[in-house]
Amino acid sequence: MGHNLTAVANAKATRSVIYANSDSSKKVTITVDQYPTASDASSAYQEAVAKSKIVPGFKPVPAENLGQDAFVGTVTQGGETHIGLGALHGTLIVGATLARYDPTPENTAKLISLTREEERAAKAAMDRNRQK
Repeated sequence: MGHNLTAVANAKATRSVIYANSDSSKKVTITVDQYPTASDASSAYQEAVAKSKIVPGFKPVPAENLGQDAFVGTVTQGGETHIGLGALHGTLIVGATLARYDPTPENTAKLISLTREEERAAKAAMDRNRQK
């Protein structure tokens, strides 16, 4: 757990957590970045999407009910596949990546579900901080 080293632009707060199975053959990375304004977050989100799309081998993954300001893509390099999702919500960008998972509809659905849970948790934490 620590700062999200992949955050773009000038995030005012970042967090990245990596979970791995016992032999580290599969990993899940969750990131949350908070920006000073919704406009700053939107600009950073657009920059992150553009950077993702130019990664060699990037392919968008079709996903239903994803939302307007979210995308899912996959990349395979050196025999290792990653499925990543990024979503913009107000001043937050929430991301999740599955490393060494195939981009099956089931894995994509799990990635979307995980990201939605993280969005809810991040929003709840922000609300608690505003009340202090």
